[in-house]
Amino acid sequence: MEAVDYGLPEPERGPRAAFVIRASRPGDARSFLEMWEQVVAERVYVRSDVVRQSARYYRRRFRDSWTEDHASLVAVDGDRVIGHLEVSREEGPITRHVASIGMAVAPDRRHQGVGSELMAECIRWAESVGVEKLALTVYPHNHPAWALYAKFGFVEEGRLAGHSHKAAGYFDEIVMGKWLVERPSLQDG
Repeated sequence: MEAVDYGLPEPERGPRAAFVIRASRPGDARSFLEMWEQVVAERVYVRSDVVRQSARYYRRRFRDSWTEDHASLVAVDGDRVIGHLEVSREEGPITRHVASIGMAVAPDRRHQGVGSELMAECIRWAESVGVEKLALTVYPHNHPAWALYAKFGFVEEGRLAGHSHKAAGYFDEIVMGKWLVERPSLQDG
């Protein structure tokens, strides 16, 4: 499969970056699943406690990875998926201006710029399709992720108390958002 040109500038990378950011492809499914199983096994950074889907499921899901409604991005080092970011536009007409993000980076590739490059490409996608606001949640104890999001201009908008019920117990989630346009005047309704 040929690489698709989305008309977006290539991300700038420093000399230590030995990976590529691109839209996910069906052939990434098995490697993605290996990375995802490592992250889920940590039981503290993502909402999942168990990997429920197969490589076949992800092969289908990765067929259409860059649309007006969603993008599935991978960071790859050779053939190995070392990071993934999924961003999806809200479906309803009232919240269609918002897209929500989920991200994971392989444990051995954290603190090497992978998350930053995935986030930069996510923002490029969002701007190219007219998304006005990005949203995500992060666990309060995940300080590196929180710092990454803050570096990109995400601000805390609230807290969902005990929102995740994982094997290790109940976890709060911090809701964060980033406006890609000038923040509009808000109505109290």
